[in-house]
Amino acid sequence: MDLETLIWQYGQGNRDFSRLDLQRIELITERLTEINFSRSALDWANLSGTDLSGANLNRVELAYARLISAKLTHADLTGANLSHADLSWVNLEKANLVSADLTGANLKQVNLSNANLSSATLRGANLSGAILGGAKLNRVDLREANLSGLDLSGANLSRVDLSGADLREVDLTHANLYKADLSNSKLHNTDLQEAFLQRANFSRANLKGANLSGAVLRDVNLNLVALSEFNLRSLTLSNEIDLSAANLQKANLKGAILRHANLGYGLLSQTLLNDSIFRGANLIDTSLQGGDFRNANFRNSNISDINLTETTMPDGSIHP
Repeated sequence: MDLETLIWQYGQGNRDFSRLDLQRIELITERLTEINFSRSALDWANLSGTDLSGANLNRVELAYARLISAKLTHADLTGANLSHADLSWVNLEKANLVSADLTGANLKQVNLSNANLSSATLRGANLSGAILGGAKLNRVDLREANLSGLDLSGANLSRVDLSGADLREVDLTHANLYKADLSNSKLHNTDLQEAFLQRANFSRANLKGANLSGAVLRDVNLNLVALSEFNLRSLTLSNEIDLSAANLQKANLKGAILRHANLGYGLLSQTLLNDSIFRGANLIDTSLQGGDFRNANFRNSNISDINLTETTMPDGSIHP
């Protein structure tokens, strides 16, 4: 079907354009509300500026399509293929994107407030500047996605795959990250205050300057994680937390409870650890050079082969 025929039929009241081959069609700044494009092929199409509010786009093929500034509020995009599509500045408020494929898509400045993205794939997608307030994100694949600077405070990211994602300076205060995979992710200066992180995987993540004050970190994997300038002030970590080989240089762990924690081979130079509890912790071959351990409790800890050069000891003395 060509463009003129489609526009004419729509003007005559026809809304069903399902299962058509419309690849590379140019539908720029048209008003096509409540149109039915379900299962149609719109790969490489240009729908920029078009109003598709309430449209049926169930299982539509929109790979590499351009939808810049289009309006898709309340649209049904269940199972749609939007891989590598340009959705920058699109309004997808309250849209249904369950199981949609948005691999490599450009979602810069997109409005996804109250949208349903459950089980959607956004691997490698660019979400910088996106609005995600109220969006359903459970079981979303966000591997290697760019989420830097977003406000995800209070978001439910339970079981979400964020491995390799860019989460620098993201607001994740009070977020639910239960069983989330954050391995190899970038979390520089990320705010995770009061976040629920039980059983989350932070293996090999970079948490430089991150703030986890008051976060729940039970059964968390922090193996080989970079935590320099990290803020864990007054945090309570569960027994046998794994921080082996972690980089905690210049971190703030003042008053932290680290009973039975594994800090073996870690870097804790110039770290604030005064008033912290390390009872039964493993500190084998850990570098504590220049750290502050005033009033810290190391009862029953394994502290063999550690570097204490210029460290402030629990009694306030400076180690030579």
